[in-house]
Amino acid sequence: MGGSLLLIYLLVFGAIIYMMVVLPQRRLRAQQQATMTALSAGDEIVTTAGVYGTVTEIEDAETLLLEVAEDVEIRIAKASVARILKDETAGSDTVRDDGSSDGA
Repeated sequence: MGGSLLLIYLLVFGAIIYMMVVLPQRRLRAQQQATMTALSAGDEIVTTAGVYGTVTEIEDAETLLLEVAEDVEIRIAKASVARILKDETAGSDTVRDDGSSDGA
């Protein structure tokens, strides 16, 4: 009885660890892959280093050109893209302190 109870505890503990560690990592990896495939020229992005810019050209599967200032482009790895800003700011309304909205 004691051995089978220990086995049940170990299986439950293993399942909890799997759900808390492995599944969130898979979701994060899938989300980052979706971001990389949705990336296109003209998108405003922020990199993992905190650099903001506009994608001017996707060179290959690994690199892209990012315009960080007028006539200033840098080459970065696609994997360093943290998020795309273009979609976030398109439909956002700003809310004033008095509770009114700037949106149409």
